[in-house]
This record gives sequence, structure tokens and C-alpha cells, in this order.
Amino acid sequence: MLNPLTKLAVACAALVACHGNVLAGTALETHTQLALDYIEDNAADLGLVQADLNEMRVRDAYQTRHNGVSHLVFRQYVNGIAVHGGDIQVNVDRNGEILNLHNGFVPMLADSAKSAVPVVEARSAVEIAARDMGIPIQGTAKILSQEPGQPRSIRLEWEQVSNEPMDVKLVYAKTENGLRLAWDLVIKRADAWKNFRVDAVDGKVVAVDDWIAHDNTYRVIPFPYADPNEPGATHSVVSDPASDASAAASPFGWHATGSTNFTDTRGNNVSAQEDVDANNAGGFRPDGGATLDFDFAWDPALQPDEGTNMEAAIVNLFYWNNIIHDIMYAYGFDEPAGNFQIDNNGNGGLGNDPVQADAQDGSGTNNANFGTPPDGAPPRMQMFLFTPGAELEVHSPAAVAGTYTAGAASFGEELDVTGVDGIVEEANDGTDTTSDACEALVGFTPGRIALIDRGSCEFGVKVLNAEQAGASAAIVVNNAGDGVINMGPGAVGNLVTITSIMVGQSDGDAIRAELANTVDVTMQRIDRVDFDGDFDNGVVIHEYGHGISNRLTGGPSNTFCLGNAEQMGEGWSDLFALILNAVPDDTSTTPKTIGSFATDNPAGFRQYPYTTDMMVNPHTLADIDSVSVPHGVGSVWTAMVWEMYWNLVEMRGYDPDMYTGRGGNNLTLQLVMDGLKLQPCSPGFESGRDAILLADQVNNNGANQCAIWAGFAKRGLGFGASSGDVGILGDETVSTALPPECLVDEFFIGNFE
Repeated sequence: MLNPLTKLAVACAALVACHGNVLAGTALETHTQLALDYIEDNAADLGLVQADLNEMRVRDAYQTRHNGVSHLVFRQYVNGIAVHGGDIQVNVDRNGEILNLHNGFVPMLADSAKSAVPVVEARSAVEIAARDMGIPIQGTAKILSQEPGQPRSIRLEWEQVSNEPMDVKLVYAKTENGLRLAWDLVIKRADAWKNFRVDAVDGKVVAVDDWIAHDNTYRVIPFPYADPNEPGATHSVVSDPASDASAAASPFGWHATGSTNFTDTRGNNVSAQEDVDANNAGGFRPDGGATLDFDFAWDPALQPDEGTNMEAAIVNLFYWNNIIHDIMYAYGFDEPAGNFQIDNNGNGGLGNDPVQADAQDGSGTNNANFGTPPDGAPPRMQMFLFTPGAELEVHSPAAVAGTYTAGAASFGEELDVTGVDGIVEEANDGTDTTSDACEALVGFTPGRIALIDRGSCEFGVKVLNAEQAGASAAIVVNNAGDGVINMGPGAVGNLVTITSIMVGQSDGDAIRAELANTVDVTMQRIDRVDFDGDFDNGVVIHEYGHGISNRLTGGPSNTFCLGNAEQMGEGWSDLFALILNAVPDDTSTTPKTIGSFATDNPAGFRQYPYTTDMMVNPHTLADIDSVSVPHGVGSVWTAMVWEMYWNLVEMRGYDPDMYTGRGGNNLTLQLVMDGLKLQPCSPGFESGRDAILLADQVNNNGANQCAIWAGFAKRGLGFGASSGDVGILGDETVSTALPPECLVDEFFIGNFE
């Protein structure tokens, strides 16, 4: 048994691991010691022995200012080597009471970690990971530094493999077959950013995490508008948006780091630039001069790179990244919690990680992404152009002749205005739903256009199966309504070379009904300019939201906690956009969408708009095993929390002040942010809900419990509901019940502290 001072010293042996200066802060030091004592005293209940705890270290330790909760994450070590994902998270309230504990430690660790000597060299592990990414191995690695003797960590420079030097270190990786000694490394390129664990004994890839959410004037689509099509939204000049309310978040303003001043679209929180050539090297940035006047015209009738449209896009992207940074700071996404800043102003956490926001990024179209490494390494937001939508012109038979709205695919041959002509034939894979093309097609006539039903498999799989059967193109029919979306590639879409589109369910059914005749069609691109995703503020918020949920779930040093099947990352990102883009005229039944401007589609990206009207958005917990992963799963989660949002807005009203407001909208955002910190790594719907309920107990003495329960219960996550195994879908238990204490007529009473 270790005495208390020895335990704390061991855990904090390397101060770099003591996130938030554990030893310097009295309350945090006390809570850290309390958590260590609690873990040791309850080791048996956790299924652990003393040897499992001997080498543990503090990985993250910080406090949320407004409620005094300490968030502590301890990493398990053995033989001086970290167990990747081997974390215990303890949340302690301001009075020193343990709120909850999430145990990820490996029991009987010494028996599991049998080898500490690698057989595979670090450089070989990099080659294995590079091949896994499809990177041709060229040149040789240059060793910048390494441990003496048998190295446990090594720093390499390999320009042909990664844009940046690579730190390769030994860890123990959790696998289905127990712990494996593995090399942990990150490969960063213009179009990808991945964290690998490569078995250091047999050279197999064990796991992969993809890391891909002053006085001045800006002409932008301003807060709180979601996009240029919103009623009242104009491309207009905003003065001094770094207001007094955001002074704590951006004390240097938006164009300085404390030691350096910029006159272009750079600052402490974000660097925004174009990346048309997709090299992630920092491209053109508009300059506002000494007065920081960023007034650039935007003409949507011109292509995104014509006139001053590019300057306007970068300015809008810079503005919104700062707005999100400053608002979310007020709700606890601050320096100790792992926010994105160069200079953390002595407030804890790790700096040198501002958002790298790339406008008009050339590495893709019809999408956007956000890569989130652990605290202290800069994330990257990539905003793409959205090419014009597609349309389907049916020439014959006369019964269905006409022009139909369609959604394009972001993979395969890109449609042009000339289009693809052909005769339509229904796909048949001979299995289950035979027309969904989830398996190889049988009896298809080569050269025809395949008509495919949307189903459970990825769009890339469907279209690839059609192409391999000889189809010249593919039409996917929505099976969940008349909306259309821009289809994503999935895992194999990069292998597709033919063109594909989506049509709505009613249109597809009408065409299918005439297939006994000859259905002659042309698939073509609509003749208009590209749309720039940099002006779709909801999409920008959504992407930034990934950074928030990744840094807060499991602690800011972990960014692999949202990879399980039931995780709600896409849902939190949608929710952040809904809350920040809400306007006073909204009601609970106002349909709200994500990406309607960028996609030039009123339905946006999701299957249903967000609303409390179950006739318009019928999503419940029962749907998560039949929707897409992760976007469909996330949209079900958002629908639930949106119910809670409106319950709280009806109680507390709507406050347009997102910095210091006291409305139900502010209350919702605070509970969600604190819930992210309180939930476990690899959460599911049940633990996510419970974390929000716990946040309300901590913040408000549980005054809003029934309003929260009612929102979740309406959509199947009520009292008695269960996530089952959060690593799989289909084993959930649905319940619309309320807990006994909420079975009264009037329960919508609460406050916001």
C-alpha cells in the first residue's frame, strides 16, 4: 500500500502528465488525492489488485469554473509503458464528493502485459501504417531523436509518409485477445490524419483512430444566422464582435497571441486560410490592414474563386470559428478542458493548438471534416465546395416523363451538364431486400443504369456492386421519404468509377412501376455555380462541435473515445448548430435542418428535419439499429435532446445572449457541455442521458430532472430504457416511461445556476 503523499507523487511523477498543474492548485490537489484514495480503497470492487494501480499516472486534471467539479483521468502503466485507453475517470464535486467513476483499467495487468521488448522496429511500424493508408513507401526515415539502448520512443522525419515529424512510442494496446505491445504513431497528410497502434511483435495493425468540431470589422453572414438563406440574414458588416462578454475567452482579441499581432485572418484561436491545393501548408489569408477592416464583397452568382468571393469565405470562416470559441468558453470549453488556443494565458491545459481552418479545401467536395488530436496539438477544419446538385430527366414512357430532383454522390465519376444517358433496370442481388445491392448483383444487363433501393449498407458498396455487374451508372431510391442527400463514399467508394445519384422515394417508386416498359433517362448536373460550404454557418458549427465532443469525452488527452457504434458525436455537433443558430421566432415545431444552403436542398443532410412534431420527425431509440452510422445514429440523439431543449425553453424562455444569458437555451447548452465531461469514454445513449441528469443534479440540485426525463422519454429513452452493448446496435431496450417522482401533473419547475 502506498501512503497518500507517495501516491500523488508517483501519479504526478512527470509534471507534463499532470494536466492543469495538479500540484499547484489546492482544491485540485485535494480532489486528485481524494480520487486516488477512492480508487485504491475500492480496487476490489473495481476488479483490480494493487499491482494494477502501482504505476498509474495523472493524465488529465482540471476543474470546471462555474460548478467547481474536478475532472480527473488516470492512465494505467506497466513496465513503464502506458496502456492505451487504460483510464479511470473520476468526477468530484466542489465539496469533495465522488460524483461518478468510469473504469477502463485492465485487471491483472501484470499477467496480461507479458512482453516489454519489441520485435518490430519503430520504422517498420511506420511502413506498416503507411501501407494501411495506401501511401507508397518512398525514401528513408531520418531519426531525429530516440531513447538510448532499446528505445521505447523515437522521433522520425519521413517527408514522403507524413507532413510532420512522427513520435513513435510503445504502448500496450487493448485487443479482444488481451493486451498487445504496440507502437503508437500518427501519420498526418494533406488528405488524412490517423493515429495507429501497430503490434510490436507480429506487425499487424491493432487499431486506427481517424482524427479527421479587438476593434475590427468583418463582412459576414453574422451570428446567429445558419446561412444566407435564413430570413433576415444578409452578408453584412459586423463591428467589434469580440465583445466584453468574450473578453475572458479572447483577452488579446481575435488577431493576437499575446506576443504576436496579426493583420490577416490569424490569431490565438484560429488560423483561417484557403487550401485549394490541399497541402495543409497555410495558403492565402486576406489582410485587414492596420485597422483590421475585413470588408470583402461576396457575389453568389460568381464561382467561389472569382471576384473577392474567396476573401469573403475565409473571413466568414475566421469569424465563426472565433464566435464558437468564445461562446463555448463561457460553458466550460476552456483551457484546462482542452480548448483550441496558441497561448493559454497561464490558465492550465496545453497550448499551441489553434484551429487550422481551411477554406475551399481541395481534398474533397460536398462535405466537411474536423480532425481532433489530443490537447496540445492543433486540430484541422476542412471546408469544401458543394458542386451543383443533380437532376434526373425521364424521356419515356410518357407516364413518368419529366425532370426529377436528385442528390449527387461525392464519389465516382462527377456528373456534368451533359450527363449520362441510358435505360433503367432494377438491381437484384438475390438476398433479403434484393434491390438494395448490398451483395453482388445477379442477372444484370451490362450497360444499363441500375435502380437501387437505399438500405442498410453504405452507398459506396451499392454502387460498386452495380459497377462490377456492368452498370453504366446507378440511381439510388430513398427508402425513408422524398428527401434526397449527397451520398458519401463509405469505405469502398474510392473504388467506384461510375456516376450515381439519389432520388426521393415517391419518384423512385413511380419509375419502378414503369420498368416493364423501356425507361429512358438522362442523369445530369444542374447548370449553376458551386456553393461554398464556408458560408453555411451551421456546417462550420457542426464541424467545430466534433472538436468539442472529442476533447471533453474521456478527457482532453484522449481523442479516441467516440468510435463505438452507439456514440453520439454527430448528434452533439448537430445540436450545437441548432442551439447557436436558433432565433427568437423559432417554435418547437419549426423544422430545423443542417446544411440546406451548402447542399442546395431544403432537407439538408439529415433524413428528417429537427422538430418536436413526431409526425415530421418520428425518430426514437428503436431506430438506431436501422439508420446509418454514425450520422443517422447521431440524428436520433439530437432529436431526443432537442425535445429536452424545448422543455427547458418553455420553462425558462429563450435568451438571445449566448454568452451570459439565463434562458432555457443557455441551460440546455450548459447541461450538455457538463454532461460531455461527466460521461464515460465510449458512451451510449443511456450513459449520455445519465450524464446530463447528473450535470443538472450538480449544477441545479436536480431542479430540472423531470423536464430532462420527459424529453428523452418521448423518444424512447425513458425510465427503464437501456443501451445494451454500446459497441453494437440492435440490443437496445425502449421505454417511454417517466421515473415515479415525475408522475405528477406539474413538474416543469426548475432553475439555472
